[in-house]
Amino acid sequence: MLQDIDLVVDGFHRSADPGAGVELAKELQQLYPGARLQVHGRFQTAALLWHKDPELDNLWVDIATARTEFYPYPAANPEVEASSISQDLYRRDFTINALALRLTAPRAGELLDFFGGLLDLDAKLIRVLHANSFIEDPTRIYRAVRFAVRLGFEIESQTEAYIHYAIESGVYDRAKNSRAPALETRLKNELKYILQGPYWKPALRMLGDLGALRCIHATLELNDRLWKQMRLVDRCLRRFSKLNPQLPSWEMLLEVLITQILPEERGKVATNLQLPDRTIERLSHLDKVAAVVLEKLPECQRPSQILQLLQPLDVATLILIAVGSPRSVRHKIWRYLTEFAQVKSPLNGNDLKQLGYQRGPQFKQMLDALLVAKLDGIILGDRASAEAYLAEHFPLK
Repeated sequence: MLQDIDLVVDGFHRSADPGAGVELAKELQQLYPGARLQVHGRFQTAALLWHKDPELDNLWVDIATARTEFYPYPAANPEVEASSISQDLYRRDFTINALALRLTAPRAGELLDFFGGLLDLDAKLIRVLHANSFIEDPTRIYRAVRFAVRLGFEIESQTEAYIHYAIESGVYDRAKNSRAPALETRLKNELKYILQGPYWKPALRMLGDLGALRCIHATLELNDRLWKQMRLVDRCLRRFSKLNPQLPSWEMLLEVLITQILPEERGKVATNLQLPDRTIERLSHLDKVAAVVLEKLPECQRPSQILQLLQPLDVATLILIAVGSPRSVRHKIWRYLTEFAQVKSPLNGNDLKQLGYQRGPQFKQMLDALLVAKLDGIILGDRASAEAYLAEHFPLK
């Protein structure tokens, strides 16, 4: 069953405020009161959303007034006004996305293909509609790559040339000095689509070949070091997904990308991409934390020493440090995450109370000592060994 439908109402001869598409959406909600209506008046769009409907299930219908648009400056949000369907289709990103099916009589069912989209579908080509498309919106570069890799298409040669021109022009770097939504929310969304997809590796390769990582930061490029770290973190995430299911893989991959730029720039880039505060904080202080770990971890020989050093750090920080560290350091971090962090004290507070100990600050000291003894192999970890250890080191008065 379809879950996402886009409708466009030709509003060329109608009032553009609130727009023919919005008017239609309001009329449809009268027929389907179970649908939730969202209206975005600035862009003359509306959406109807059904959730677990017995007939329509989870359906999302976007309804827009046919409109033309212009960008007041590169990477800005577009300014829109009502227009004809042909102009509406011309504002799309690629020819294969500029196809429409007429729903109204007398030519209902007619395919509208003003730009050769059907031919490009047959030829499996991603072709941009106009030369300034990537300058207006750099996220179209990421969409071109995503569509190409996901669908098995090729980026048409002139379109690729437009991509290179837009990147080399430096327009994105200049745009970052003003508010640039295409380099913020829209770019973050495209990165999410790519990095959470099963095709992220070939997509990242293609972005690297195009030099498109510079849309994130002017110095970012896909070199051997970065490629190795991305593969390492991917392997790590698959391994630790059960340990920390709340760790979004695409965010971790994106954080690895951001760690490749200068430390003083990372927080700004993460902020521009509107990443969570925890991510911004982690990336801003990563180098200082990593320096401490790299200095002290090689000296840690016992499991308890490794635990004591690494336990205060969150899993994401440890993964970022690990993928950028020598193998010996990485191995100890992996062991901590997979083994040492999972070890528990053989007794708990209730057990100590049953043995006759009085509850107080000493409980934590005793439990910590039991955990260290178990980690370092001083005791076997069974109850009898634990009680014998307590009797020797914490005798009852």
